[in-house]
Amino acid sequence: MLAEADDEELTGLSRYLCERILESDSNNAKILVDYARHEISLGQYEAAAKALDRAEGFAPPDKLKFILSQRGHLLENMGRFSEAEAVFMKAHDIDPADATYLIFSGSAAFRAGEIMRAEELARQATLCEEGCIDEAFFNLGGCLLSQRRYTEAKKCYESALELDPDYKLAKERLKDVKSISI
Repeated sequence: MLAEADDEELTGLSRYLCERILESDSNNAKILVDYARHEISLGQYEAAAKALDRAEGFAPPDKLKFILSQRGHLLENMGRFSEAEAVFMKAHDIDPADATYLIFSGSAAFRAGEIMRAEELARQATLCEEGCIDEAFFNLGGCLLSQRRYTEAKKCYESALELDPDYKLAKERLKDVKSISI
């Protein structure tokens, strides 16, 4: 039932179901991370932090990157972008082949106004072997668009669409960049 509630983005129900599961299985790291994710989306940052602290205390090492990732999202939602970036980079250090945590780090840097750092992280993410490489190119395009580097941004959006021809937002950005006289 929790999976269905998550699929339907029923945040309140998902949180409630996590709470019920945790009543009988309080050391379930996956449910604690899911619970934290829902608490973050509901603005319950203190409860999310406590759940992540608890999960981190007993989670197996191969699951730590997921806990760190959620902690990064928590910090980002709290407006603590540089701290979020640092936590995402810790997750990346655990799994350097995966672009995911570099993408998250770059997004935090971008939101902090650190466009050059965000560009650097997005470029690094495009070179990874795993993860959403299309999103890495999309984010790199956004960094370049921000800097009025339209021709380079166009190429990034095209690269994202080569990887995922159905990437709606990349299609919209490509259309936007093409509308600018370059």
